[in-house]
Amino acid sequence: MSIDNKKVFISYSWDDKSHEQWVMDLVVELRNNGVDASFDKYVTQSKTTNLYQMMINNMRNNDNVIIVLTEKFAKKADEIQGGVGFETLLSLPDIQEDPNRFIFILKHQGNFKEAFPFHLRGYYAIDFSEDEFFDEKFLELLHRIEGVPMYEKVPLGKKRDLKPIREIDSPSKNEKDFFKNIELPNSREVRDIDKDRFLSESYEEIQNLFVALFNHLKEELSSFEYVTEQISNKKHIFKLYVNGQQKIGIKIWLGGHFGNGINLSYDNHIDPYSDNSMNETIRCEVNNRNEMKLSMTMNMFGNKEVSDPRSIVQEIWRNNLSHYIK
Repeated sequence: MSIDNKKVFISYSWDDKSHEQWVMDLVVELRNNGVDASFDKYVTQSKTTNLYQMMINNMRNNDNVIIVLTEKFAKKADEIQGGVGFETLLSLPDIQEDPNRFIFILKHQGNFKEAFPFHLRGYYAIDFSEDEFFDEKFLELLHRIEGVPMYEKVPLGKKRDLKPIREIDSPSKNEKDFFKNIELPNSREVRDIDKDRFLSESYEEIQNLFVALFNHLKEELSSFEYVTEQISNKKHIFKLYVNGQQKIGIKIWLGGHFGNGINLSYDNHIDPYSDNSMNETIRCEVNNRNEMKLSMTMNMFGNKEVSDPRSIVQEIWRNNLSHYIK
């Protein structure tokens, strides 16, 4: 192996078999890309190992230490439990003296603060939480390890020859130049039929995204199953099961007693025909440029900026469903 290959060690907590497999897959992917990556299982598989001595050696003898942040890792670090606690005590002086040796990556669904130990709060972490963005985040990780900037810093241009201005509020010599950067409102009025079409299309996309999400979970988690009930073209019910036990049901429907909107209800006992209560209503809003966007009206403690079907489904999963699927 060339001396130019960077050596890295991955530190993580043994959360569960799925997480350990994810870490192993990351090690394999790094090695496939020319990084001499290792983790505890590569060491313990071939010889009797003093785990604490192994941690000391790997903290000292690698170019970088990658720390995988999860909620369980944070808890063990803060309470100085087991190997994570020992590594925390071992790494504290090095993080203070040479923080660039340490690369923090995040693997956590939910409130990200829960995955950061107290001593690492404020540090930047590469967010690997969403598997669909793995390739993008992995490229960022490679740039960090190799010390190659992710973004090219544009060289400085020639300084302009600035001169004092002799007049205040002098009119532009070219009116087109004066107005070209002014943002003009969209003169086309948004009609009720436009809003109805927008909500109908958004409903179809949200419903299809739920199906894609639950199919993905079914592939990743052997204990997970779901059932779909189509009440009508604009009303669907999803029932989510873990080990054959129903954990939560979701009803999604378009329109109803409370005006036009996309409604959702979360419960184990959902009446398919009574639409008198819901946990979320998604409305169509029109901004000052006459552009339509979605708005979650009951998302009191979530992200207020979500405005498209994909981010709305992610928000609903994160805040209302994920904690049922364990």
